[in-house]
Amino acid sequence: MQRWGFLNLRGTADEEGSIDLAEDQLLIGRTSKCKIRYADTTVSSVHAKLSFARETGEVWLEDCSVNGTWLGARRIGKGKVVRLHDGDIFSLLRSDSGSTPPQYSYSIELLARSGSAAPRPAPNDEEEERMVLAVQTAVADANRHSERVRQQAEAASLAREAAAAEQEPRRNPFPR
Repeated sequence: MQRWGFLNLRGTADEEGSIDLAEDQLLIGRTSKCKIRYADTTVSSVHAKLSFARETGEVWLEDCSVNGTWLGARRIGKGKVVRLHDGDIFSLLRSDSGSTPPQYSYSIELLARSGSAAPRPAPNDEEEERMVLAVQTAVADANRHSERVRQQAEAASLAREAAAAEQEPRRNPFPR
């Protein structure tokens, strides 16, 4: 079979490597039918499936896992399929918040063939503006949520203090 690309493992120096991609399908997971296998029990039996459509030159990634597969910082979702472009990075076992780095991360390198290896098109000004606005909105929403949580915590603290004050025995202001 003709090689159509490479899958590059990204990680620490002792974990880096490259896998030739020639088959139309590659499985990643724990079972023996997976070309890339991990003993880690947080990796699903078949965690992800990489598929190559020879007639179009397109590469597709399917999330087959419970614990997640990410394309960049976006979780794909079990049973969902996304198209990969040259240079895309996908990873397994990452937290939704992105607070923990991915444990298993790969970049896809496509060989030139009828335009299939073209890099992801750069966003035009309008798309970039929409993305910036979306990020700014998300940050503003998070800040408003944080402020609401702070206010609720403060109100709860004041209510606890008031309840505790009610429980204290009252002293006679006019002692005998």
